[in-house]
Amino acid sequence: MPSELKLLIIDEDPDRRVNTRRSVQQTHLAEVYEMGYGTRAVSLALDTHPDIILVTVEEPVGRALETVEALANVLPSTPAIICSSIDDPEAIRRAMRMGARDYIALPVHPHQLEEAVNTVLLQEERRQMCLTGQLNHQLGRGTVITVTGGKGGIGKSVISVNLALGLGRHTGMSVAILDADTEFGDVATMLDISPSYSVKDLISQLAQVDRHNISDFQTEYGDSVRVLAASNDEEVWTNCSSDDLKNIIDLLAQTHDFVVVDTAGSFDRLVRACVESSTLTLVVTSGEICSILNTTIGLGRMESWGIPQDNYKVVLNRGAMARGINLGDLAEAIGRQIFWDVPYDRRIPASVQLGQPAVLFNDSSPAARNLMSLSRMIAGTRKPLVQQPKQSLFKRLLGRRLINS
Repeated sequence: MPSELKLLIIDEDPDRRVNTRRSVQQTHLAEVYEMGYGTRAVSLALDTHPDIILVTVEEPVGRALETVEALANVLPSTPAIICSSIDDPEAIRRAMRMGARDYIALPVHPHQLEEAVNTVLLQEERRQMCLTGQLNHQLGRGTVITVTGGKGGIGKSVISVNLALGLGRHTGMSVAILDADTEFGDVATMLDISPSYSVKDLISQLAQVDRHNISDFQTEYGDSVRVLAASNDEEVWTNCSSDDLKNIIDLLAQTHDFVVVDTAGSFDRLVRACVESSTLTLVVTSGEICSILNTTIGLGRMESWGIPQDNYKVVLNRGAMARGINLGDLAEAIGRQIFWDVPYDRRIPASVQLGQPAVLFNDSSPAARNLMSLSRMIAGTRKPLVQQPKQSLFKRLLGRRLINS
């Protein structure tokens, strides 16, 4: 959180203000002011010019909402955050219409407050840049999904490839796969393609690359997916800066509706660059004890990086293991709810060996159906947006071969 901020707490209840102040102080904000509702709050806001205003809204909500509206009128550039224990969507909507920028539940927890403050300050900064014309030439950006984990061999690449192909298949939109695995990039092998260019070629010419020519370094796969293959040259990744990798991801996001980034089994500086550039990060774990322990460490590291918790989710990949950990036990072990559970599927190893992704060549398998559901969820649609082509005889025979293998 930025330092030297001024925050104004507005709440009619002195005891509740004390509790909120304690939470605010744990975020190390420089100055905290507090006041009740009405004209006193407006006067104090005009005198102190806070960077953030926290307004508690409890029943009856009328006076609190009048204060929110008055503050928005006199200090329209100062973000207001609503704090409330009311389970009433209509009251929250009214507060947002009157000028509030965000909402957090009472009691105020320091971590939630920090996330909310960072979010509304960033929104206000971007709004001011738009008003002054600084963002006039900014381009739209696709959704970036990073797939990472605490170790190798847990199926990150399988999930990355099938997720990317599922997104392309069900939306008909453009999808890029970036193989950013600094150890063993397997995406090209899993797709049974031989790329002419890789990340190595792109990085060597990055200063001359823009959204118009980045496709020169990609390999087409099907109608809607393009692959930027990994480099097995260790020196390439050693010399690649975090900013270089962020720049590559940004160029791909400018030119594709979805970007899926496959990473190494670590939480190093380059994985951090991928995570910080992403809309959503899927943290993959298996049921093995070492994977669970590494996942716990990785989640702690992501929290220390300041990544909002809503931006990363845990995925359990049961892979080819018939026995697996109970979801409740896993959630308790890592201190985090499990977002997605990819089922055991004995056909997945065969699909990898053949270079035939399950979602395209054997979409009746449990894992394929599961990953297609995941792709639809991320795309925000329950049903495919494009008509699905019928499988060729070759694909049907291949699917039977996988079933019987």
